[in-house]
Amino acid sequence: MQQWPGYQSKPSCDPGQNLVFPAPVPADLGALGEKVRAADWPVRLAFRTSRTALLDTLCRWQTLRALAYVHVLAARTADARLLNDLRVIPGQETAGDPALPELLARLERYALALPPDLLDAVVSEGGGLLADNRFAASVLAAGLTTDSRPADTDQAVSRAVVLTSYWYETPAQRGALALAWSANLFVRSWLWWAAHFTYGDPAGGIGITTDPRPARPSPSALPVWAAPLLDRATR
Repeated sequence: MQQWPGYQSKPSCDPGQNLVFPAPVPADLGALGEKVRAADWPVRLAFRTSRTALLDTLCRWQTLRALAYVHVLAARTADARLLNDLRVIPGQETAGDPALPELLARLERYALALPPDLLDAVVSEGGGLLADNRFAASVLAAGLTTDSRPADTDQAVSRAVVLTSYWYETPAQRGALALAWSANLFVRSWLWWAAHFTYGDPAGGIGITTDPRPARPSPSALPVWAAPLLDRATR
């Protein structure tokens, strides 16, 4: 069985689930954390097919990018090409790069090489957002907007409004949005824990995963591109 020097796990109170306790993160890898969570989410609202397709691409890209970075954190090492891939920020202009399919394929390979307990935590947390939660749109918009490092207040407000509107007006995109939000949250939680504790919490905490964990979303609640992630998470 592969050993992952970047984290430890122990059984949760949920049968078959594990709690995740990150190790300290090397400074050079931790410095990538803020950039990896940043994406140029739309600041103008449009519901035409091309715009919702772009949103789906950005969600897929950001989800795989954050998960590939989790692979870096878990392994505590990465090759130069992966680090360069992680530095490319998803956005309308970068999404038009003809080489994007190859970049996504590389990120997906790293995402799918993660241990199932890490993928399950991300997928399940996204499922929790998709469940009946009256504040889901606000939580998602605030998280993704903050992580995007907006240039000014006006851009932040516009981005939050657009993301909230897409959540309400395009239900088919909720699964993709929830996964991008959840993957970013997992990265943020991992880095915070690693900066404050060494593997365990002296106060007796529960690591960076929710306990009990939200139910995994059904395949129909997630985008088609998430099927391999869900399959890996359930192994």
